[in-house]
Amino acid sequence: MCTPSLVLLVEDHVDSRELLEEFLTMEGFAVETAGNGQSALERLSRLPCPDAVLLDLMMPVMSGWELMRHVREDDRLKQMPVVVVSGAGNHQAMPEGIQGTVPKPVDLTELRATLARVVSAQG
Repeated sequence: MCTPSLVLLVEDHVDSRELLEEFLTMEGFAVETAGNGQSALERLSRLPCPDAVLLDLMMPVMSGWELMRHVREDDRLKQMPVVVVSGAGNHQAMPEGIQGTVPKPVDLTELRATLARVVSAQG
């Protein structure tokens, strides 16, 4: 039996995080969550590395942009697939090194297709 792909969901809004976690679980992913970039960075310091990260950009404590700077400076993490799920995409440039974007409000069909693409590209 195959181990499900692990997704780290980084989202500060509790309702959005819970809904996306439920959707990802129903899609067959193992899901871990973080409420801000600092919590995500702490989680990324431990093994196993997630197969993909779904990242909101506008969060308290540490933004998605700040988290991406740390990720891209870490040799162990810099190739990890990151998909931005944010309403900020229309207003600001995306961080360097992301593999996809899904605007909010989230289209679940688009999210499913984007995750399938980045996770299969990694394997």
